[in-house]
Amino acid sequence: MCAVERSYTCEQMYAKMKKLARQYPQFIHLEVIGTSHDRREIIALTMGNPRKVLFCTAGVHGRESINPIILIHIMEEYAQAYREKQPVQGQPYTVYELLREYGICFVPLVNPDGYEIASRGFRRVRNLKLRQHLRIQTIPASEWKMNARGVDINRNFPCYSYRPQNPGDSPASENETKALIHLFHSCDSVGYVDFHSRGKVIYYYRNAMSGDYNRYSHRLAKYLQSLSDYELGEAAEEFYTPYSGGNSVNYYSEVLKQPALTVETVEESASFPLHTRYLRETYEEIHYIPLGILSQITAAAEELL
Repeated sequence: MCAVERSYTCEQMYAKMKKLARQYPQFIHLEVIGTSHDRREIIALTMGNPRKVLFCTAGVHGRESINPIILIHIMEEYAQAYREKQPVQGQPYTVYELLREYGICFVPLVNPDGYEIASRGFRRVRNLKLRQHLRIQTIPASEWKMNARGVDINRNFPCYSYRPQNPGDSPASENETKALIHLFHSCDSVGYVDFHSRGKVIYYYRNAMSGDYNRYSHRLAKYLQSLSDYELGEAAEEFYTPYSGGNSVNYYSEVLKQPALTVETVEESASFPLHTRYLRETYEEIHYIPLGILSQITAAAEELL
């Protein structure tokens, strides 16, 4: 069991990811898929079969500081289980067998600039022009969701539900958005899970998609509910307002036609900055989810044979 007890800076997370790639070069591949507007790396780690992957992302919103750390610890746990050809504790999943068939591509920190702002303040923006622009905003650093240009990445994807948030906005304008889009198209994939915070809810319904698509996604979500004890989101909750679209999951589902789920961690009443006390609890709730999805995808494929 991995110890999940403290927060990390971007640099510390980068170091842990690069160490994992060095420790397990036979089955972990590290790739820098882009750089943020303040010139921080956006790193993807693929574990297992790189030709048919499940994408898992976190840290799209800067202030959601719990999930990036947890995804790194999940990778550590899976890597140890893969090397030892053992199941993950408490579950029947043999990581080695699942990851010979599929891979998991983790992007723990999609928005490193936003993470640094929310964790350590606007002074962490190194580009003077960007820093001066952000300091005139009315949003406190600890509640910062956006990137270093003040754009919400999770409203920036070119899809049916995209709506400009501000004058001059355009879809896929941000480095972080472009990096994820390029990654999504870089290999065959079987699904996508985007981890956010708050509410302990799993959202699976995609209004732009077919009934068959949503029934399959519901099946996956129900299984994840059994693992995490989270609620399932209602179809009407996909968009709270007409400006709630343009998400990475909307883009992925519409373009790649595979299941795209949003998992909201920590309780609804949690305040920002998120306390480190949520780390261990949330880890226990979600660390089976990536393998759980792959186990269900495997079962569905076998039913078709």
